[in-house]
Amino acid sequence: LYVGMPYGPGTGALHALPMSNVTAGGAVAAVTSYRPGQGGLPSVGTRFGYAAR
Repeated sequence: LYVGMPYGPGTGALHALPMSNVTAGGAVAAVTSYRPGQGGLPSVGTRFGYAAR
């Protein structure tokens, strides 16, 4: 499950939740967060997280 926050805080973010986190009885796994300027992503743009594929 991808959750985008294109309008804040800052320039936005995209969070990837494992399906086991959102299903009943599933194991809780780590959530991966992507933010501009971190992990090799460019720190430009104003709507990061608007679209995910």
